[in-house]
Amino acid sequence: MKLALLLLFQISACFCAIDFSDRPRNFSVELVHYTQLQKDGHVVISPFGIWTLLSAVALGATGNSYNELARAFILPKDTRTLVRGYKELTSAVLNPTTTGVTLTSTNFVFLDDNFKVFPDFERSIRTDFNATVTVLNFQDPNSAQIANNQIERTGANVKNVLHSEDFAESKMILTNVISFRGLWSSPFNTSDTKEEVFFDEQKKEIGRVNMMYQKAAFAFSNIRPMQSFALEIPYGNDKKYSMLFILPYPNVKVADAYKNLAKISIKDIFKQLEQDVEEFGDEEIDVKIPRFKISTNLVMNKPLNDMGVYDIFQPNLARFDRVSNEEIFVSAIVHKADIEVTESGTVASATTEAYFADRISSPSFHANKPFIYFLMEKTTMTMIFGGIYSKPSVF
Repeated sequence: MKLALLLLFQISACFCAIDFSDRPRNFSVELVHYTQLQKDGHVVISPFGIWTLLSAVALGATGNSYNELARAFILPKDTRTLVRGYKELTSAVLNPTTTGVTLTSTNFVFLDDNFKVFPDFERSIRTDFNATVTVLNFQDPNSAQIANNQIERTGANVKNVLHSEDFAESKMILTNVISFRGLWSSPFNTSDTKEEVFFDEQKKEIGRVNMMYQKAAFAFSNIRPMQSFALEIPYGNDKKYSMLFILPYPNVKVADAYKNLAKISIKDIFKQLEQDVEEFGDEEIDVKIPRFKISTNLVMNKPLNDMGVYDIFQPNLARFDRVSNEEIFVSAIVHKADIEVTESGTVASATTEAYFADRISSPSFHANKPFIYFLMEKTTMTMIFGGIYSKPSVF
């Protein structure tokens, strides 16, 4: 009988050009798309966190199990290239020199005391993926608490990541914890935040939000291939990290705007933002964005199925010959994410006024209907968090 391997991701966004970076960047757009289908559009996930741990999983996979992961995650065939690229990318992304930004990512591997992994796999997980490896008695009801205590000792802003039932049928549990805390380079004034109406894509009032407001110089563009407007709000002092907001044109659904990312890349959007700043200079933008908090807790099996990853979830098909002599499969990939966007920054948590054909008038970006958001590390164009805001609430 094949043994189950459980993967868990606890992603917390708190207070809110390396060639290899193409891999998580391209996969990220697709993963957010398929995930939002499972959550009726309103979602936040960390593609970078998921990519981080599934790269480690790919290290142990063989045969078609590896091939499917490689196609979905755009991974190299050679494991040495995989490890080298992983180290280079994570070093760049997780090296915040930005004032007001902290970003950490930690991997954990918990092993049942009667499950033996190959020394080479364990060594690579420890040294190449910087994972903390702990052996526990999975039948002990206290295993979950022991594991949670170890995770919380890292200082991560998470509680009770693992539960007793996670250990019941598993032999190995891999967990990634990523936490982002960022202060806006131009914070919103809390005294300007007002409760306002939020509309759906048919201009129907569907709720109310605490709408933040400021008028400041931000990069702003009309992205015609997406039928959307784009706004970039940076964190800290060096623009290494920023939040990209994408607001569809009137009468354009957010899902349809998102699908246009098949025609234009996030890198292209940032390139246009930079070109518009060069052409029009630093121009003040009238900005309204809801203060919001989104929490997501879902099993990622179906989104990954939609991306062509099947075999690792099938007891009779999964191949992890580099991990152990025992036959194992992935029972579930559980993803937990939180993001808060407030006046001071990001915690890791009516229609548009006009169609601007030019920049003669002072532009406005009023996000009072569903919009897309990506928290980016710009030197590698890596999406750390991404999602869609479509269900308003007063936060």
